[in-house]
Amino acid sequence: MKSLIVVKFGGSLTKNPKAQKEFLKKLSKISQKQRVILVHGGGPEINLLLEKFSIRSKFINGLRFTDEKVLSIVEMALSGKVNKSLVTGLLKNNVKAIGISAKDANSVICKQVKSLGFVGEPVKVNKKLIEVLLKENFLPVVASIACDSNANSLNVNADILASAIASAFKAQKLIFLTDVCGILNKDKKTIKEIRAKNINFLIKDKTIINGMIPKVQACLNSLKKGVREVWIVDGAKGITAMQGTVIKK
Repeated sequence: MKSLIVVKFGGSLTKNPKAQKEFLKKLSKISQKQRVILVHGGGPEINLLLEKFSIRSKFINGLRFTDEKVLSIVEMALSGKVNKSLVTGLLKNNVKAIGISAKDANSVICKQVKSLGFVGEPVKVNKKLIEVLLKENFLPVVASIACDSNANSLNVNADILASAIASAFKAQKLIFLTDVCGILNKDKKTIKEIRAKNINFLIKDKTIINGMIPKVQACLNSLKKGVREVWIVDGAKGITAMQGTVIKK
């Protein structure tokens, strides 16, 4: 059986049509040799729609607070525009891509993080739907919208969702595409490789800060649950160049 990788796409790449087009082209080639699950967020697209509808949102520790109005916009942006744009791009590269959200077939069940509003934290991954798609050589494109045990929609941080899915499938690689060249030291140079045991020290001494903290915490969680290695790479440089940081046990 082909090895499996989980790729998280989002952030500034959604605003860079050239980089996105190149990424999908490279991903199509990778998918010929490996099974791929593509998980995505889409903060810039969400922000554009919120602005269009004159809805303000706030952030707590780098995570979006999601009320009912914001949730409807988030789902519209992710399950609608971003998801179908990625599927279309893959189809143009002759990839059998299917767009779903994490709530389809209860694929990911979350508990609500009430301090963040309608935001979910994954507690269970039901692999059946994604397994069926992979078995039939489809490439699942998963929007970061899930639900709780009562089928209420929840916004999920895409890094955390990708980590949960990669852990459930014990993926060989989990790749986070970002807008920086991995984790930087205090001289702004890329740290090429980090062992998991050193992550907490790098957070304490403020080498790892802001939005990178939940990302590396998601990395640690996936490594503990069977993922072999996690990459944080510059998405604009491409998924085959892999310019960034690898985190290993």
